[in-house]
Amino acid sequence: MSASEGKSVSASERKSTGVNEKMSAFGIAGKRALVTGGNRNIGRAIALAFAEAGVAPVILFHQDEAAARKVCAEVAGKGVEAAMYQADLADVERLRAIVRDIDNRLGGIDILVNNAAIRPNSKISEITVEEWDGVFATNLRAPFFLCQAVLPNMVKKGWGRIVNLGGTDGYLGKPRRAHGVSAKLGLAGLTRALAVEVARFGVTVNTLVPGTIDTVRPHPEWYPGLDTGFAERKERIPMVRLGAPREVADACLFLASNLAGYTTAQELFVNGGAYPLVRQPLEEYEAADF
Repeated sequence: MSASEGKSVSASERKSTGVNEKMSAFGIAGKRALVTGGNRNIGRAIALAFAEAGVAPVILFHQDEAAARKVCAEVAGKGVEAAMYQADLADVERLRAIVRDIDNRLGGIDILVNNAAIRPNSKISEITVEEWDGVFATNLRAPFFLCQAVLPNMVKKGWGRIVNLGGTDGYLGKPRRAHGVSAKLGLAGLTRALAVEVARFGVTVNTLVPGTIDTVRPHPEWYPGLDTGFAERKERIPMVRLGAPREVADACLFLASNLAGYTTAQELFVNGGAYPLVRQPLEEYEAADF
């Protein structure tokens, strides 16, 4: 067991900032959320957005404990309790053990955000069985078994929210990402399958689909020509800019809230219009022409 196991910041260590009127409208203050990959990028933004709404996030991370500790400190600075666990998402028994520990020590999980994913860059001919299975273990199998682990408690309470992070590539396709694309679109299928099975118990399951977001990539070898690629992709986005992690987090906050109580089995795209639209610069005109 790592020194970081289930580490939380106690109430006595928190600042008493409260939840402002705007964030209280979400109606989820006092809930607890498990966020995979919550120590960086979109996951970090989601954890902080939850904290502002009074939700206590549990950060599940694989590597970079220092980053996880930093997010926990940021959350505590907003007056909310934070906890963190280290795990390889491919280790299902480890995931089950973490959920049991959260149930026993922290009162259970009300909101699950399956955010973490891996995206190796490989031609079709280069993908091995091991690489294919590794992508599916992290991107699809882990989300299912985490859902399986948290659902009994959600059903018992008569309230729960599951948000699965998809990807635009799952709808458009992407060269050198056959495994990643397949797993991400499979996640949308998983969302629908779970949603229809648990809707009558007050539990919603939705897919949140980010577009091209301005983040720091932990594995640059998976993203050759990243800077050039971002510039090229931006020119194809109708809003002509990259998204910010917080913009994805705000959409996640909505899906996890009481405001989305009648929203389930849906796919919410946060991509500046990049799907289903395609920017058509030759047909564009100036603002003054409106």
